[in-house]
Amino acid sequence: MLLGSSSNNNSPGTETLVLQLIFQKRYAEVYELLLRQQPASTAVLYNMALCLHWAGNYQQALSKLESIQLASRVSMTNQLNADADYNAMKSKQNQTDDYLHGISEAYIQTFHSFVHDAIIRLKTDCWLQLGNYAMVITVATPVAHKGYKNITDALNLANNATDKRV
Repeated sequence: MLLGSSSNNNSPGTETLVLQLIFQKRYAEVYELLLRQQPASTAVLYNMALCLHWAGNYQQALSKLESIQLASRVSMTNQLNADADYNAMKSKQNQTDDYLHGISEAYIQTFHSFVHDAIIRLKTDCWLQLGNYAMVITVATPVAHKGYKNITDALNLANNATDKRV
């Protein structure tokens, strides 16, 4: 293929490159690659939202996140909840900012419920940055019981801000 010729950039290699670049915090290059992705898949929309979040464009990040439509699926996580090692790992992982990492279509297919939670966690961060505490409470409350650090911190901040306004 000649340099400069057009091509479909939805190849698996592009997705791998996007994930590597996000890991390297090279968001401008990621954003450029993602803008070429047609049609925009769930992974593309989420990864674009990450780039926009990083750039401080929280409203546009929310717009991308709102565009994501996840179908309901049954997860095997319920079967794993009886496994003490799994629960210890999950509890520890919930204290990290893993939702700020890129995702792939394979990850979405395999870990649907985690993607759903990552979307909520990123939306919560955006609403918090925009100072909309009512939306923070609305978006974050349904997953508060899962013990995600950013959700707990955001709800504490939003509830304290709301209490001071009353």
